[in-house]
Amino acid sequence: MTSLTENIVNRVDKLPKPGNYAQALQPVFEAISNSRYAIFDRFEDEAVTKGQISVLVSKLASPADVEIIVQDNGVGLDETRFKAFCVVDTDYKKSKGGKGVGRLFWLDAFKIIDVSSKFGDADGDRRSFKFILRDANQIENNPTDMKRDTVGTSVIFSGLRDNEYIRNFPKREDVFLRYFSSHFISDFLMGVSPTINVVIDGKSTKFPAAVRDLVAQDFESISWESERYGVISATGFLCDVTASAGLDGRHQVHLLADHRTVESRKVDGLIGLGPISTEASDDLCLHVCVDSPYLDARVNEGRTAFNIPESELKKITREIVDKVKSEFIKEQIAKYKIVRAENYREFIQSYPIYDYDDPETQLEKVSFGANSPEEFAAGLVKDQIRQEEERKKNLQSIICEISEGELDSADFSKTIIKVADELQKSEKLSLAQHVVRRKMIIDLMEVLLKRYRKVGDREDHYLEKTVHSVLCPTGVNSKDSSKLVARSHDLWVVDERLAFSRAFASDKRIDGILSDNDSQLRPDIIVWDIAYGLAYYDDEEGEVDVSKPVNEMMIIELKKPMRSNYKKYEDNIEQQIIKYINELKGGAIEGFARDRVRIKEDCIFHCFVVADLVGDLKVQLGGWAKTPDGEGRYRPLQGDHRGSITVIQWKDLINDAWMRNQSTLNAAGLRRTSRLISEMQDRLAAE
Repeated sequence: MTSLTENIVNRVDKLPKPGNYAQALQPVFEAISNSRYAIFDRFEDEAVTKGQISVLVSKLASPADVEIIVQDNGVGLDETRFKAFCVVDTDYKKSKGGKGVGRLFWLDAFKIIDVSSKFGDADGDRRSFKFILRDANQIENNPTDMKRDTVGTSVIFSGLRDNEYIRNFPKREDVFLRYFSSHFISDFLMGVSPTINVVIDGKSTKFPAAVRDLVAQDFESISWESERYGVISATGFLCDVTASAGLDGRHQVHLLADHRTVESRKVDGLIGLGPISTEASDDLCLHVCVDSPYLDARVNEGRTAFNIPESELKKITREIVDKVKSEFIKEQIAKYKIVRAENYREFIQSYPIYDYDDPETQLEKVSFGANSPEEFAAGLVKDQIRQEEERKKNLQSIICEISEGELDSADFSKTIIKVADELQKSEKLSLAQHVVRRKMIIDLMEVLLKRYRKVGDREDHYLEKTVHSVLCPTGVNSKDSSKLVARSHDLWVVDERLAFSRAFASDKRIDGILSDNDSQLRPDIIVWDIAYGLAYYDDEEGEVDVSKPVNEMMIIELKKPMRSNYKKYEDNIEQQIIKYINELKGGAIEGFARDRVRIKEDCIFHCFVVADLVGDLKVQLGGWAKTPDGEGRYRPLQGDHRGSITVIQWKDLINDAWMRNQSTLNAAGLRRTSRLISEMQDRLAAE
């Protein structure tokens, strides 16, 4: 008969190498876990009160020279336990979750390992040996060193090997302690750990006190039968936020295997709450320790990860969180839901494009932690795209059925109604986004006209440049209309035909607009868009026809709201407009791939002046005709010029913009008075 033999060097070499701090500390954690088992074997029910483990760390900053001593007052390495130590992959601790490979990680991580143990009352009940990585005789007796006078075991690790351990081992005390406490946090939180004194380069920290002192509230353990995962037990703790230091996230679920932490998972998004409040504190975090036979049976041999797909781990974590939310933090969750629902209501009021289902259904489509406009939108946009794609597919299918004559007369009207309904749903969403933006512009303009700005010790209305920048960006000469790109502006407030204007100049000197012109006059806004006959687009090529001269232009002049002083000669509005027209007539606009576009001598000029009829201006325009609404003033251009000048008051401009958009705004459920205006006013006042 022949037995298989173990190639220890090769076996150790095949062990997974660490890629982070937690994995690099695993050999030390294995030694501490062995000490814990030894203490429970000796003291049983009194293990927590009588057990003592010390972890002495020196030269931490120098991994090649680091020394770590783990010693305990456990049962010691008696004959039975020493025999198990000498068997690779022993099943001695199988009932406790032991894999029998922890000490192989010692060999993989450290250059020198010395073990000393006393396991009985007699003087001969001692053993001391070196544990060495080599093909044979890995245990070398060392009877003169490390003699213990008390029952227990000491293990000394010296110097890390240069095989990823030396690069991934923590070099700072705070990092070492964070990963140490997080690995054993379930034992510390649940109060089932003997005292562990960690001394790093002379500085001592005692556990579990260092963690238990952070606990603000303990919850009674709960258990339930999961349809998918069997029996699951969870114990919860509300802790000071520093309990999560070194962990990813605030709230944690600690997944245990055989009562040892294997993985801590951030669950902030599933919990939904930021800081959790109680009567005693308002900055707490939730830690939940989870046991399950399902997890016990699926942990890897190093106890560093589960042999479970990530998708399955997410499902079990979600089930755990759903359970503990209803058991541990029920009141806080109820309050959060109310606030979240209100935040979502405000979100869809501002962004009604996402209001395509009832709020409760919509909120179920985003993560429970989503509570801001960005988070709501991020969660809903994927669903919205899926629904839109499905809607397009259905429409195309219906259209094909109709065009191919596959519908009988009984189904035809029903199908047409369905098509119309699908189109209306799609159009409603697009319209909603469009009208909300328009309402915000109208609201902003209204706020600017109502508010005053501080000028030294006095208040004054906002300058025309401020309201100008809302209507249209200043300093822009949008000459290249051949690109067919809609420019960013809101000139529709003045005239709906300008909504998609692509060719305009805003706050630019005339010599920068026209070829061969040196005029320094600077009209506020000049528009020569297709709405006024400049260019026509070929339906197939999409090219701009620049052969025809400009037949119509628009000039917009903005005056400061409530300005009353117009005493200077250049303040005469009619003369100012005539000067602009004289420079523009007969000239040529340079643009459209450097083509010269002529302006006809008899070009029609639609001139608008936005100003309040108060003070000098009211006198200046006293002889002008009133506009049909009786609020503005109107004068036709005569003599050599064609067109008209219309003076519109600021408030009437905004009223007109609202009236033009009222039907679509009301259809979207929007009204003129809103909290947005008061919020804007408050922000402006604060500035």
